Amino acid sequence: MSTIDIVTGGRELLDFVKPLWEQLNKHHEENSRYFPDRFRNLKFEDRKKKFIDDTNTQLRIDLVKDQQNQIFVGYCISTITIDLVGEIDSLYIEKEYRKYGIGDKLMCRALEWLESGKAGKKVIGIAEGNEQVFEFYKKYGFREQKIILEQVIR
Repeated sequence: MSTIDIVTGGRELLDFVKPLWEQLNKHHEENSRYFPDRFRNLKFEDRKKKFIDDTNTQLRIDLVKDQQNQIFVGYCISTITIDLVGEIDSLYIEKEYRKYGIGDKLMCRALEWLESGKAGKKVIGIAEGNEQVFEFYKKYGFREQKIILEQVIR
């Protein structure tokens, strides 16, 4: 495997996340049984605007860079609200890089940051159709707290 580095920052790194976020969004669209249109209609610029505009929320981005190929291959966005709710907002790693423990490294870094920021509660939202990631997040102590059902309107 190539040398992997992690670049850490804030809102200034959002534009580097865009192509990876779009791949994650496409994955959600393809795997959603009930709401693929929701993902099809999501735009990175709208998501970015929410992060930029919400100045009461702390934001951390960890970007994974393959140094040999000079490309970004993964990221994790974490936030802490003014009410000290920490969230793993988004985590994605390119498929061919998933077997190297990068997801674990990103999760550990994010959780350490949430702890240092005094987050009293930590949450992760899982998109419908992406339930296979439950086992990954359970390794870090996350469990289903509630399930929200939404009526499908066709």
